[in-house]
Parts: sequence; C-alpha cells; structure tokens
Amino acid sequence: MDTYVLVDFDGTITKEDTCYAMVKAFAKDGWQDIEKDWEEGKITTEECALETFKLMDMDEKRLKRLLDNIEIDSYFKDFIDFCNNRCYKVIIVSDGYDFNIKTILKKYDINIEYYSNKLDFCDGKIVASFNTSPDCDKCGSCKLEVLKKYKKEGSEIIFIGDGYSDICVSQYADKLFAKDVLKKYCEENNISYMPFENFKDIIDYLKQKR
Repeated sequence: MDTYVLVDFDGTITKEDTCYAMVKAFAKDGWQDIEKDWEEGKITTEECALETFKLMDMDEKRLKRLLDNIEIDSYFKDFIDFCNNRCYKVIIVSDGYDFNIKTILKKYDINIEYYSNKLDFCDGKIVASFNTSPDCDKCGSCKLEVLKKYKKEGSEIIFIGDGYSDICVSQYADKLFAKDVLKKYCEENNISYMPFENFKDIIDYLKQKR
C-alpha cells in the first residue's frame, strides 16, 4: 500500500503561522476586520489576502528577515526520517505562500514537495497568485484537490493539520491528526481524529499502529 502524508505548513510544521506573522509585522490597522470576515466565511482566502496586502508595507528583504526568526516543530525532521524509513511520501499542502515555505525549508535544509499559493515581488509590489478549486473558491490553494490526486485504490492518506483551511479535507483522510481549530471542528462534527501537540506525538502513534 502506498502511503501519502499530507501536512499543513503554517502552525503545523512551523511553530508560528507565517502568514499571521507577516500581517502582524507589516500590515496597518484594518486587517483584523478583513480576517474576521474570512473566518466567518464572508470572503474567500484570495479576497482576504489581496485586501490585506493593500495594507502591508513589506518587501522581499524584510520578509526574509522575519521568516529567518520562525522555527519549525522540533520533531519535524525526525518525522521526515521516520516516514522515509517507512517509504511514506511526505507532501506539504498549504493555503499559505511558496516564498515562505521555500525560505524556511532552505533554512532547515529540507527538500520535500509542496503545494501552495504563490508570492513574489515585482518593482516593489507584492504579487500573489492562487490555486483555487474549480468547484469551490473558499481556499486559495485547495487541499482537497491535492488529496484527490493521491487518493487511489490501494493508497492511504494521512493528513496532519490545525486550521480553517484543513476543515474541508479532514473527512476524506484515512488517518487524521488534528490540533487547535481543526481539532475543535472534528469534535463538533463527530469526525474521527488523533490529537497531537507536536510531531513526536504522531511518530509515537504511528509506531504503535504499525
């Protein structure tokens, strides 16, 4: 059986949500109302991001300096080694940005596949593009579309996440690890999950079950 491990990035792999860190560091007041509308489902991720970027004073160098201070889960590299030893394929699925993912993975010398939105800088302007699903525009980068790509007969999908963008994909995973917002959603909607605080918890659980 082929096993694919789909892992959220912000707040799951990283100890701090890089998108939220960007907003706190570089956005003027007003972003709170935009985020509230997004959390309540009144606007899409793309709409939220584009409106928030209008409030941000940020360039490539300043963003890199910010990202250099963000740490990953202390056991994530051990988790990658564990998955490699078991021939599990680890894939990052993020509703955040490739710029942030690439910068942080490079810092920790990690090379794994990822799916995300795109963020770049051109002539001093922030340029973002998104990978919305043709069936739903709620998230900028649809994690369910990625899951469908790897969900085949005889395959197993393990999903690990913590936030709003993980909700729609949660009920389709064969094994689900959840914390924070995702954990609360699973409890409220009777979705089976395993709680975790860090990747050591996930390693220990998978060792017991195999």
